[in-house]
Amino acid sequence: MGALEDKQKKGLVFNIQKYSVHDGPGIRTIVFLKGCALSCRWCSNPESQKRRPELAYNVGRCLTLNKCVRCLEACARGALIRQDDGTLRIDRDRCGDCAMSCAEACPAQGLIVYGQERTVDDVLKVVEQDAAFYTRSSGGLTLSGGEPLLQGFYMGLKLPVIGQEHNELRRI
Repeated sequence: MGALEDKQKKGLVFNIQKYSVHDGPGIRTIVFLKGCALSCRWCSNPESQKRRPELAYNVGRCLTLNKCVRCLEACARGALIRQDDGTLRIDRDRCGDCAMSCAEACPAQGLIVYGQERTVDDVLKVVEQDAAFYTRSSGGLTLSGGEPLLQGFYMGLKLPVIGQEHNELRRI
């Protein structure tokens, strides 16, 4: 596979965190990949374990179903269940393999989707936005997860805009 095809390959990313100073030397961008077969009880990122997009509910952001029902109206599978207190419960047996339009319909982002297909090129463009910080701080890119090796093609990410001395890829 050539370099152009590699950049168009898609993987499942659940978050890109910029300006991290805790996961390697210097200022770093952390790309969190989705998927891990281990299911460790002490996992720092349990939302990263499944190898598919997942719907998540943040009760603190939700306007409650007493004020807004857009998500209920948008859910074609009936996977969102109204609780007595005006909050939601997600029926995981019904939820999945859809466009998750319920999350798009939520004006307060009480429902969000963990996991988005992104090309290597798209991820590189986001990471390269902070190249000046990497150069000055000897920082760079950290791949995390989930388990990054499940999407090994991301392991070859190179940051051409920063010098070779900062082209280190850290995996945590």
